[in-house]
Amino acid sequence: MTFRAPSLPTYFIGLAIACIIGALVWLVLGNTASTLLLLIAGLIIGHFFGSFFHAGEHAERPSIKAPARPAGDSDCEIKSIYVGNVAFSAPREDLQALFEAHGQVVSVRLMTDRITRRPRGYGFVEMESQAADAAIAALNGMEFFGRSLRVNEAKQRAPHRD
Repeated sequence: MTFRAPSLPTYFIGLAIACIIGALVWLVLGNTASTLLLLIAGLIIGHFFGSFFHAGEHAERPSIKAPARPAGDSDCEIKSIYVGNVAFSAPREDLQALFEAHGQVVSVRLMTDRITRRPRGYGFVEMESQAADAAIAALNGMEFFGRSLRVNEAKQRAPHRD
């Protein structure tokens, strides 16, 4: 896991918590506590508790890369494949390796819940058209991490209604 600096709201929430903790410690210990020690302890504890308010910011997010073209073919069509019934414990890298056995994989996205950041059990794999057709035929119904995968060509998302 990589460290990411907190967002501005998270920083201010942490700072407010640090001030409250510092004030409480000062009230309990009185003038015997060092001001610098109170400030440092409050900032560390405040940052720790402040990060809970925006827990989704620190979750691992897949890096977004520009789709790469498979080597050797400049006019190939990229197909998006829907992969359903994916085990929540299945890593993205293992799913990518499963599809790479049938051709070059452009991208793999496993969907997560926006609030809890937990896996939703489905995702999308982008591959060159012929390799995608071969992967769909070979992998639909295959057992993967104890679950039978549902693999088919992804349908275009319907326009969003207001």
